[in-house]
Amino acid sequence: MIQLQVRDLHVTFGGLRAVDGLNFDVNRGEVLCLLGPNGAGKSTTLDLICGKTQPTGGSILFQGVEISQMLEFQRARLGIGRKFQVPSVYKELSVAENLSVARSMKPSIWHALTHPAMRRSARMREILDLVGLVDKVDEAAGSLSHGETQWLEIAMLIAQDSRLILMDEPTAGMTIQETDRTAHIFRSLSANHTLIVVEHDMSFVRTVADRIIVMNQGGKLAEGSVQEIETNEAVKTAYLGH
Repeated sequence: MIQLQVRDLHVTFGGLRAVDGLNFDVNRGEVLCLLGPNGAGKSTTLDLICGKTQPTGGSILFQGVEISQMLEFQRARLGIGRKFQVPSVYKELSVAENLSVARSMKPSIWHALTHPAMRRSARMREILDLVGLVDKVDEAAGSLSHGETQWLEIAMLIAQDSRLILMDEPTAGMTIQETDRTAHIFRSLSANHTLIVVEHDMSFVRTVADRIIVMNQGGKLAEGSVQEIETNEAVKTAYLGH
């Protein structure tokens, strides 16, 4: 079932089309990876989907609802979550408290911490077990490793009931072991979530991607499986190199 439809999407910054007539669909439960050289428009595409940037034109349908003119918080409430390259967590709060804040429907940290419906719940344990942080529940987020902090932010998106999760270079700065663990998390997430991932680590992409779109100069250069992309001559010339 198609969950996201992007049609003729474009955005212009100062006369430059950063995204130029982009078209693609994403199926529910799919892991779609966006590849391409720097400046190809990958991160801007994520910005356009989550509402951080408003498009100049085109259409974005999420579960049949036109969202291209919605504000960022409205898209988040529909179930679109965005994880940026630099993690954004409350370092002074514990892992459990971070999930309580993420889950709270009230825009107040105090409300989340004094009405902790999420804290110590079976759902919290399930989420933390998924991302490998169940033993860190009482630790301050600021004491976590880089990889663990990334996983906590993913857990916070799950706690928010994000059905479509957008990730920008999630393995940047990770150790090999952390990258392997992240790949395992992604495979587990795809059972109930749809992922669009911007990533440069090809070994990671080979492990997690159901499908790849290669972007170049704001448009779609190629689309297909890992094997199809790696044997595509246009992709070799523009991105992977001969």
